[in-house]
Amino acid sequence: MNEVLEILKYTIPSIVTGSVIYFIFDSFYKKEERKLLVEIKSENNKITLPSRLQAYERLVLLMERISPNSLVMRLGTLELTSVQMHAELLKALRSEFDHNITQQVYVSRTAWEAVKNAKEETIKLVNYAASHVGNQAKGVDLATTILEMTMKLDNLPTQVACDVLREEASGLY
Repeated sequence: MNEVLEILKYTIPSIVTGSVIYFIFDSFYKKEERKLLVEIKSENNKITLPSRLQAYERLVLLMERISPNSLVMRLGTLELTSVQMHAELLKALRSEFDHNITQQVYVSRTAWEAVKNAKEETIKLVNYAASHVGNQAKGVDLATTILEMTMKLDNLPTQVACDVLREEASGLY
């Protein structure tokens, strides 16, 4: 029995000391791991943040360029028929969108859906205006109809998308 007590006298303090050392090292390594992860995220942000901000900028610019008012003012030439102008408006809208399609990699799914929705709603608006004025009208009549329709809307789809993009971009920093 004495021998068992002697063994326990040395074993128990060793186990306690070993356990304390284990927990100290374990917490130290966990702290170091968290610190390393923070450093890695910080380095990644230094690299990706400029690209992400540029993507938001480009998408806001896209929304400005495909807004019905901007499209009409940029493409509105007096000699076009409504059919020709309708085709030019849709061509410009799709071209602008296709040129910026890769920006979806850098923005959230919500932001990209807002951008796609803005494009689709703008196409619908242009198509509706074209069907409203008819094929025999002048391009100026189509432009006037589009501008009148946009004045009646509370929020243009492109403005809604811009708001989503701005809100998300402001959350990056």
